[in-house]
Amino acid sequence: MEEELRKITVEALVPYDKSSYEFKVVEQYRNMREVLDKHPGIIDHAMEAIRRTGVTPALDSIRGGTDGSRFSFMGLPCANLYAGEHGIHSKQEWVCVQDMQKAVETIVHLVNIWEEKS
Repeated sequence: MEEELRKITVEALVPYDKSSYEFKVVEQYRNMREVLDKHPGIIDHAMEAIRRTGVTPALDSIRGGTDGSRFSFMGLPCANLYAGEHGIHSKQEWVCVQDMQKAVETIVHLVNIWEEKS
């Protein structure tokens, strides 16, 4: 992707022979999947913990910076778990107590699963 962006920049400046550019890429929001693919047990355990709460788990991609991504690239691979939010990061974002309770149950089950499997 970086090389493609660099190429577009160079091509856009062709008609402007006296112009210059600086191209700098700083990684901020890295895709934690590359870390989690090396540690499939993390996702397996999380999915099992969610099932134990009586909720049907669903995998979904999240864009943007997350604690899970940051921790994963710092050497502590971890998945993002739900907290029951709806309309996330919008003016209509909300969460109900029942969903928050399921999130807490998931964390308790996850701790138990790690103990069981260790």
